Amino acid sequence: MVKKAISVVFVCFFIFFVACGGEEGTENEGKNGTLKFKTFNPISSASIVVLKAVTNPALTGPTTEVSTTSLKLAIGDVWVSQGEVKEGVADDLEWIRLTDSTNTEIKLFEDYSFSAKEIPAGTYNSVKITFRNVFYRYAELISDPNVKFELLETMGSWEDACDENDESWADTNYFGTDGNHKLENEKFTLVSEGEKIGGFAIEEGKTAVVSWRLGAGVTVACTTSLIDQNDNLQWDCGVDRMEFDCPPEAKYMWDFVVEYE
Repeated sequence: MVKKAISVVFVCFFIFFVACGGEEGTENEGKNGTLKFKTFNPISSASIVVLKAVTNPALTGPTTEVSTTSLKLAIGDVWVSQGEVKEGVADDLEWIRLTDSTNTEIKLFEDYSFSAKEIPAGTYNSVKITFRNVFYRYAELISDPNVKFELLETMGSWEDACDENDESWADTNYFGTDGNHKLENEKFTLVSEGEKIGGFAIEEGKTAVVSWRLGAGVTVACTTSLIDQNDNLQWDCGVDRMEFDCPPEAKYMWDFVVEYE
């Protein structure tokens, strides 16, 4: 009789545990909140001049020191997921697309805007972003900030072939709680541990604002040295190279800040 009583208690406890677990898993079912995703460049200012069909000024010599003010690039699509990007794991996450269509236009990072999106309530841990391979670095001559450059680059090595008409896409960026990843052999590989997102909550009837920050929020630009490899006093993407001297706080390319309205 004692054994039977214990068995009954155990079965009841098991049923209660499973039932509670089921209710917890469906707590947010059918509920939605709002996500506002935006770009933010702490260094940008009204002094940035968009150069169109204008020849870059001549370099000052074998090494030209400039200060980067922004990037002009094509952000294709942005997704978010409640799943977690983890090194060595395949991309079997369920992604929610924030962009209505794939963008191919190149424009300044801070000029991007994304429509507020209503998405299911829950905790989101990952962001996926695509870029076109070519982009432009906006920079000012340190000795004379009125002299501005629009420097063509690629997302790969400085030695890569470089064509402003290149329509290819760079490796997709997968940001998670451990940092920024890319896919290698269909598995996530950590690229930069500092470029992370700490996760954010979407709650019914509330708005979460995720700011994607260029330079991970630093307000002092790196000094970028343009090395004129072929001594023609012009910036030649795929030939000339760059070296960077950054303040201690400037360690990463991107980060994310979450606020709630």
